[in-house]
Amino acid sequence: KVIKRKARTIPFGYKLAKDTKYIEPIELELQALEEAKNFLKTCSYREVAIWLTKKAGRYISYVGLRKRVKRDSTAKAKEESQNQSQAIS
Repeated sequence: KVIKRKARTIPFGYKLAKDTKYIEPIELELQALEEAKNFLKTCSYREVAIWLTKKAGRYISYVGLRKRVKRDSTAKAKEESQNQSQAIS
């Protein structure tokens, strides 16, 4: 599933599609990112970023990892609140 590109930087877990106005997911990186979120319960962002870089073969800094995790959790919370408001009405 391709997604419209919103920024110059391509987020971890995605690559440019043939049409450069879109990005497409890289399943291996997205699965590794989900594993990384579990490791963050017991490890630091630096440690997990190093592990994730080795696992996925694509560099991600600890700051980039923190931003990505925060953005994902914010988007998930927003989606859940929309679903709840639709269920109520």
